[in-house]
Amino acid sequence: MTKERIMEESLNLFAKYGYENTTLANIAKAVGIKKPSIYNHFNNKEAIFLHVLNKVTTKEKDFWMAYSEASSTRSIADQLHHIYRVYLDHMANSTEGLFFKRVTLFPPEEFASEIKEAFWLIEECMTSIICPVFEQGIDQKLIRPLSTDTLTSAFYTLVDGLFLEENFYDQDVFEQRQQASWEIFWLGIRTPEDKEG
Repeated sequence: MTKERIMEESLNLFAKYGYENTTLANIAKAVGIKKPSIYNHFNNKEAIFLHVLNKVTTKEKDFWMAYSEASSTRSIADQLHHIYRVYLDHMANSTEGLFFKRVTLFPPEEFASEIKEAFWLIEECMTSIICPVFEQGIDQKLIRPLSTDTLTSAFYTLVDGLFLEENFYDQDVFEQRQQASWEIFWLGIRTPEDKEG
């Protein structure tokens, strides 16, 4: 139980303050234990960070796999728009999203390769959800017959740009930018004869 609490509180602290600004003393205080007690579970802060990173990666993959099973009854436009909104909301408002945002934008140098690998694993999972929606949209002549690589690249560029902008704008402005960005994206990929969008 204590090991789980250490990881849970470490996740909160890493998400809020970053790896460099979180100490073992901070973690121990948040858990309600003495600093030496941490060593009963982890060798050092580096080990805690790697455990947290692995847990967050697994949790994010599970989140998206569960999401994909629940959303397949929506229209193509609604499925893509919903994935877009859920992704942005999740990254802005969940502790895992905030952690992931901080470590990808400001990666601790010693963990750069592990963070990049975690990023690719989550993106791979997202791609496995988005690609079938794009393919179905192309088959139904709702989406232009572009390669799924092109479509997913454009989608990721869109959400990654907003991922960064969320740090600089208040909620109202950010919401307007989300809506405007989505409208332009959907207009760009839908076929002219699509009546769904």
